[in-house]
Formats: sequence, C-alpha cells, structure tokens
Amino acid sequence: MHPPQQADVAIIGAGIVGLATAWALLDQGREVVLIDPGSPGGEASSGNAATLANYAVEPLARPSLLPSLPSLLFSPDSPFHLRWRHLLRLTPWLLRFVGAARRTQAEHASRVLCHLLAPSRHDWLALHASIQSDDSVAAALHQRGALYFFRQSRNWKAARSDFEHRQRLGVAQAYLDAQEVASLEPALEGVAKGAILFPDACHLGDPSQLAACLARKLKRRGATFIPARAASLERHSRGACIHTDAGSWLAEQVVVAAGAWSQPLARSAGDRIPLEVERGYHLEFSGAEALLSRPCCPAENAFYMTPLAGRLRIAGTVELGHPADPANPARLAYLRRHAEAMFGPLGPASHEWLGLRPSLPDSLPVIGPAAMPNVTYAFGHGHLGLTLAPTTGRLVAASLAGKAPDWLRHCHASRFGRYSP
Repeated sequence: MHPPQQADVAIIGAGIVGLATAWALLDQGREVVLIDPGSPGGEASSGNAATLANYAVEPLARPSLLPSLPSLLFSPDSPFHLRWRHLLRLTPWLLRFVGAARRTQAEHASRVLCHLLAPSRHDWLALHASIQSDDSVAAALHQRGALYFFRQSRNWKAARSDFEHRQRLGVAQAYLDAQEVASLEPALEGVAKGAILFPDACHLGDPSQLAACLARKLKRRGATFIPARAASLERHSRGACIHTDAGSWLAEQVVVAAGAWSQPLARSAGDRIPLEVERGYHLEFSGAEALLSRPCCPAENAFYMTPLAGRLRIAGTVELGHPADPANPARLAYLRRHAEAMFGPLGPASHEWLGLRPSLPDSLPVIGPAAMPNVTYAFGHGHLGLTLAPTTGRLVAASLAGKAPDWLRHCHASRFGRYSP
C-alpha cells in the first residue's frame, strides 16, 4: 500500500462553502488541498436561486408552520412534496423537525441565524472584491435587494407579524402595497397584492461562473484540487487520515464541507448528524431575464425567480425522498405552472436541474469541531449555503486559530450527540 499523501489543511468538498473556506484559510497562511470528485462549485452551489438572503433569520421549523402541515403534506399544489415510500426512513428527521418548531427552539434558532447572517453581506462583498482584483472574469454581484411578494391580499396582511418579528431582530425591510411593488417590478402589476422588500439582499449574475473564477484564483494562490471521493476519516497521531477512492491523505487539519454527502464522513469522525437531503429543482428560460430586475419570491408558492446572465432562473420547492430517486416531472411542472400564471407562456426551458440540499431539522448548519480531533465541520446550511459561504469560511478559519466566537458553540455537532459504533 502507498503511504498517504501529506497536507496541512484538507477540505473535503469544493462547493461554494469549501471554496470560500479555502480562501479564508489561505488568508491565514495555511496550505490547502481540496478533495472533490466533481468540478468546483458544482451540485447545489451551481443550481441555487443565486440569492444572498441575509434576511432569512427565521428557521424553516417554526410554530406558524405547524397548522399548515396537513395542506403542505397532502395538497397536490403544495411547494413541499414527500415521497411517501420513503416515509419510514424519513420519520426520525420529520419528528426532529416538528420538535424544532416549538417556540423556544425556533426562537433560539432565529437568534443564532441572526449571528450568522448579520455579517454575510459584508463577507460576500469583501470576497467578491478580492476575486475581481485582476482581469479574470467573475460573475457579477448585483445589489438590488430581493422581493417577497404575495398573490393574495389576506396573506400579505397576515405577513405583518413576521415583518414585525424581523423588525425586532434588526432586518432591513419595507412593507409595500401593490402599487409600490408594480413601480419596482412592472411585470408583477396585477399579480402582487403586496410585498416585503429586503433592500440589502444581493444576487449573483451566475453562481457557476463565480465559483469557477474563485477556483482559478485559489489555484493561483497555491491551493491544490484533488479529483477524488472521500469515503471515511480515521484518527491519526499527526492529524486525521482521509481515505478516498484515489488513495489516502494525511492532514494536520481536515474540514468536512461536502454538503449533502457529509453525513457518512461525520459518522466516521464520531458524530451522529441528522442530516437529510432536500431535493431542489430549477428551470431556466433564455432571454427572459428582463422580466425582473431582482430576485422575486411568490410567498404562496415558495420559489424564487432570479434574473441571471442571459436567462431567468426559477428555483425552489422542497422534496423529501431519496438522493438517488429520478427527477420528479411534477416538481418542474409546478414551477412552470405558477410562473406562467404570472407571466404567460415562457416557451421551452433552456435548462432543467435537480440538486441536493443538505438540511438539518433545526435550520442551523454544523460549523465547528468534530468528535475526532483535528476535524472541523462546515456543512448543513440548507437553503443558505450560498448566502453563508464566505461567513462560514471566516468562522472555520477563526475556529482553527482558536478564535471562534462563543455563540458558534450553538452550531457545533455536539448538539446532536455523539455516535457510538
């Protein structure tokens, strides 16, 4: 057998969280290796709604959701879909999710999300400025805000309580009537009965292009990319050993940022993480980006419509099933049906996509030390992976330097208990 190759810091996962973490560690003077079987910034990092949602301080599991669970589970027109043949396997996660929706737990999660999200806009602007420092092409970052609009007046009025909750938490937002919405987004005239505008939100012109640019810059700064799939972790006297399908690596520090594929690695590191995979979808329509100028979310339908470079992306919904299940045509039809109800026929989609979000029942990521020494986690961001990528990288770098903020302990894996083989 060949001896393992050596690394200072090995990051498992080259999605946007892994890339941003590598950038932060290089700033600290660390040598970085990224291990991933795919191209940098692939999977969920490329197919998301491209929205930097620094306003998303409310966890998915919260008391107001519980009364609507029956309609979410059983309505054929729900933004949530459960593949019932997987119910037995999914039941433990669903029970944890319902438990996390209790008021005290939801309020706790909201406070932690405030800590995470408060610096996220600044962290993204700083990272974007750094990767734009030479002539290489990067995706644009647009500072136009985001619009959360309502197609029914009663829902807009009912949203006042959520608005006031975010107001108390310091989120920048404005409560708009139908006329004010139409002045911002003419295509929504007659569609939106009211909206919440989040003026500090941003969106990317092309998440894939930005990730590719970031990867190129990382290589220029000395980062090494290894095309391999990590299978397990093993404790070692000089750090931690990563076993992959292309050999082993011995690293002084290991960061697990493998998104939806992180759970088996965490288990081998001694942690039981209740991570479930949310299946998300998107459709794209070439030439339709001029319909909107910023990310717009119809609240009743729970998806985003985001103008990207040369196309309009319609992304979202939640489907719980098995990662290996084929794409569900009904989910794509759901996106098209509601978009065309607002805009009329959009023509053939230029791109269809299914991706996997790594989600935890309390809506908080896992950031911080593993049970195994010399291993740190950075995964489980759910719908906020893109938004929190640079912030997560900065927090991981601080954690490895022994300078993590005290509140970050609420994101540690130990909140779920340890694994005993």
